[in-house]
Amino acid sequence: RFRRDGAVEYLGRSDDQIKLRGLRIELGDITHALSTAPGVARGEVLLRRDDGNPRLVAYMQAKDNAEPDEAALRLHLAGRLPDYMVPSAFVWLEHWPLSANGKLDRKALPAPKADSGSGGEPQTATEQALAALFAEQLKLAALPGRQDDFFALGGDSLSAVHLLLAIEARW
Repeated sequence: RFRRDGAVEYLGRSDDQIKLRGLRIELGDITHALSTAPGVARGEVLLRRDDGNPRLVAYMQAKDNAEPDEAALRLHLAGRLPDYMVPSAFVWLEHWPLSANGKLDRKALPAPKADSGSGGEPQTATEQALAALFAEQLKLAALPGRQDDFFALGGDSLSAVHLLLAIEARW
């Protein structure tokens, strides 16, 4: 738009395309894939930067009181989307926050809970030290498990390099 002084002011994109880690992503494609997942009545995807690290977060409402199964949902999305488009966090909602005019209030959607991982507890002192570095880099509230996926928990190639540098400095 034109400002009063005649300068052009850029207001941003009018579609749902974002850029994450150098890749252009159409959020509608992810939302569509969510809508085809078993047990999902409705889904929305947002790019969030809660801790400074951008990541995709999926918000969903269960169909017919279905029990949320994140592993099955990840598998479903992985079969339909490239890896970089699979959200790193999933939030199940009972009710969608709505604005005064009845539209989805994206700013009122809750931040995802800190993921503590699910791949088995670190066993040795070395595994515990590595898990602590892993958790510090990803800003996790708890240590990740032995089999957890760095990228599924919100990591990216840049944070992986930072993790490698931290490991090298430690050992």
